[in-house]
Amino acid sequence: MQRRIFAVILVILLSAPFVITASADSSGLCFTATNDTLLELGYMTAFVNGVSYVPAKVFSVYGVYYNYFDSKSTALLYSGNKQIFFELTTGNSYDSYYTPYSVSAVFKYGQVYVPVAWVCNYFGLGYSYINGTGYGDILRIKNGGEVLTDSQFLEAATSLMRSRYNEYYGNVDPVSPLPSQTQPSDSETDTASASLSFIGLPSDKMLESMDAYAVKVCFFVTAAEATASPDTIRRIYGSGHSIGIYCSSSPESECTEAADVIFEAAQTRPILLTSPTAISKSCSTYADANGYAYFQPATVLPISTKSAADVKSKLNDIKGYTSFVVSVTDYTEDYLPSVLQFLATKHITVIPLRETLV
Repeated sequence: MQRRIFAVILVILLSAPFVITASADSSGLCFTATNDTLLELGYMTAFVNGVSYVPAKVFSVYGVYYNYFDSKSTALLYSGNKQIFFELTTGNSYDSYYTPYSVSAVFKYGQVYVPVAWVCNYFGLGYSYINGTGYGDILRIKNGGEVLTDSQFLEAATSLMRSRYNEYYGNVDPVSPLPSQTQPSDSETDTASASLSFIGLPSDKMLESMDAYAVKVCFFVTAAEATASPDTIRRIYGSGHSIGIYCSSSPESECTEAADVIFEAAQTRPILLTSPTAISKSCSTYADANGYAYFQPATVLPISTKSAADVKSKLNDIKGYTSFVVSVTDYTEDYLPSVLQFLATKHITVIPLRETLV
């Protein structure tokens, strides 16, 4: 009888998602670490209904490998003797014997995320949650090979966390309001910052200009554009820029196709979505229901924009944080260097557009 009770408890433990109650340090970030290594921004922990999730590929350092079958929208984590399949469309999961489990993977920030505690338990790993001191918290995954205690690791990682915090928020002081909370004021000393985005594919010259000024932006593209130039999609993503979907008519017919084509080209799934103002309501509703973040910029420069002066006139009086969208035309690559130089001269920080700013 006792064995049966123990077996039932074990099944429940393997099926439960394990909620980690995070008492975050108010920075809004949670870094991921493996043993004594703090991982890059692209591996940050996300929380879904109170459950901590990390990118599935994080576990490869421990011999738990990841594969994704695009045709079936199914992710696989596997080690030498264990496998777990996650169906992204249904939310179902099962092992190689088709034994079902009550756990799901999700798409977030363009990649497959899996529940940390459940995966650690399934593959025999450990984890801990470390409360930070202003630059983010840490979700630390372990296999017994770590040298530092959690407190020692936090102390050792603080400098790198500060650097990555500033990179994420565009060099914003963590004691100040985050960009998404900043409102324009009358103070002449307000830090000026802006997210710069483009509708359409960039030219090589545009990307080279952004590289020269170390500026990261977001490019919103249609399925047709991504299909026509997968090499450009790969270069955009490889250069550290974001890729979003531009919906011109119907989100139901455009978004899935665009997301699939972008994933095929760059192995990343877009999370950002924008559209013309005329269909913003329907696109925003669609985004909320389908896991996208709808972006409505503060300023949309007209497609007729032909010179740096047209753009600079909109940038002159920035106070606090704002966002701009520019359509890519035959003129954009010519005036872009002058605009980037203007931003640098005026000490206007260009903040990468992320879902946290939408």
